[in-house]
Amino acid sequence: MKKLFFLLAIFLLFTSSTFAISLDELRNSPEQFKHVYTDETFETYVSVPSINVTNYNPPYYSINATVYAVEHEANRIIKSDMTFFYDYNRSSEMLKKKFSNSALIINEQKKNSGVQSKMNSINVYHLDGSVQNFSRPDNSFFSNKVTLLIPSAAYTAAVYSFYKSYNMYFNSPSNNQLF
Repeated sequence: MKKLFFLLAIFLLFTSSTFAISLDELRNSPEQFKHVYTDETFETYVSVPSINVTNYNPPYYSINATVYAVEHEANRIIKSDMTFFYDYNRSSEMLKKKFSNSALIINEQKKNSGVQSKMNSINVYHLDGSVQNFSRPDNSFFSNKVTLLIPSAAYTAAVYSFYKSYNMYFNSPSNNQLF
């Protein structure tokens, strides 16, 4: 029994380090990791191969993607497997049909961007790619959908995933979008 436990522990150690990622890898593999957002202390990347449409039922869409958030002040990378939910009725294209004034459209989008997210899993790494210990949230954290604010990092990752899937913007690009 001890041997089995020991072998299982070694297997888990190798598999968890296999999926670790460093800042250099994110920055030096643009074909695999799209840099979608940046500000003074934060960068966000989307794993391009991970983007997967899970629901196509216009005006409702769902897309899974793996998102990497680089927090420079905390010296860490947070890998999140996310599901993004879109209501195209809340897109800028559809709101233009309801409102002629762009200020009204912006106010509507501030109330509800039309994009929600749900975190499916989370892992934390040091910037060098080594695994960082952290307190894992309880399961209720992963079941909650959150409406994303324009132009947050998560919102930008969601909009990129939509753009990559359908070759069109969900909303007009914002200034900090890098695509």
